[in-house]
Amino acid sequence: MANTKLATVLETAPRFIRASAAPAYLGMCREVFKNTVRPHVREFPIGKQGVGFDRHELDQWADAYVEAMAIEKQTDQDNNPPRSGRQGAKQWREKQCRASTRGTGFGTSTKSSEVADFKKALEQARGKKPSST
Repeated sequence: MANTKLATVLETAPRFIRASAAPAYLGMCREVFKNTVRPHVREFPIGKQGVGFDRHELDQWADAYVEAMAIEKQTDQDNNPPRSGRQGAKQWREKQCRASTRGTGFGTSTKSSEVADFKKALEQARGKKPSST
């Protein structure tokens, strides 16, 4: 349905576009239109003071501009670009773990102060009062 609406709008769009509406037709501000487009398209009088442009000529200028100025995008073959913005960054699975390599097993603390602190926190969580000795 959207394509039929677009086709209807394009079929009923006026052939001549006034100078005040031409920048908006191309999606740019007046200053850019004046400096970039106007020198390359013909203009003609409409009434006593109006100036107009041919819509088809504006379309041809826009097509040539896109052809000359478009930036080609590089595509990934699998269409799944890496999520990291850093170029050459290792995948997260490839990073080495920073854990100690002293041979302790998982969950085993090597510092006695950590063990005591953990026991104290565990007793408080279970609701037991720590001993006063």
